[in-house]
This record gives sequence, structure tokens and C-alpha cells, in this order.
Amino acid sequence: MFSNKKKNSFPSIISSDVEISGTINNSGTIQLEGCIIGEVNVQSLTIGNDGRVEGDINAQEVIVKGTVKGTIKAKKVVLEQSASVVGDIFHDTISIQEGASIQGSMTQAAKPVVTNTEEKEPKKEKKTA
Repeated sequence: MFSNKKKNSFPSIISSDVEISGTINNSGTIQLEGCIIGEVNVQSLTIGNDGRVEGDINAQEVIVKGTVKGTIKAKKVVLEQSASVVGDIFHDTISIQEGASIQGSMTQAAKPVVTNTEEKEPKKEKKTA
């Protein structure tokens, strides 16, 4: 009944009538039109115009059209015209359209931002002679 096919590239969609409380972990893409209250750890997150996150976001890419109340840590952050962010943003690259609202600090990471969605390489042990 179920097959072991590769993961598809379709996003998980959280519709406007859905509110989720808790931690979300997803190695793929989420299109958020509803509300998440809690931490979000994903590969890619797009927050629609009516979408809302109340909590911290850790991702490779975050596109905000709606509202975020919390910290964003991502390699790439895009704040579109309708975006409203209340919290700090840690990024490698950021794009902000005219009209976006930000209440918080923005910090470009000196080192690439590591998110919870990335597999962390094991530490190499130092050998002494």
C-alpha cells in the first residue's frame, strides 16, 4: 500500500483555519496560511499574508508576508511588503521590501547560520603524538 519513493517536493500546507500549538519539525517546505504558536524548525517556510508565527523560527529560508512574533534564524530571509516582524532576525542574507515592518534587531551572521534542520557534522577528535 505504501511505497518507499523519494520525498516529493510538494510543500506541507497549513490552511487559514488551522492553529497549531507546539514544536514543528519538518525537513521540507511549509506554506503557512494559519497560525503556529511554538518553535518552527524547517528547511523552508513561507508565511502567507494571513499567516502568523508566535515563536522562534529556525530554517534555511524564510519568506514572510504575514506576521512573526519571535526570533528568526535563517540563511536567507525575505520580508515582503505586507510582513510584520516583532523580534530579532539572524541571517546570512536578507531582502526587505518597502512597507515591511520590523521591531527588533537584524544581525548578519559572521559564520553561516546553522539551523536545527541541518545535519551537524560530527566533531573530529584531535590526535596527540
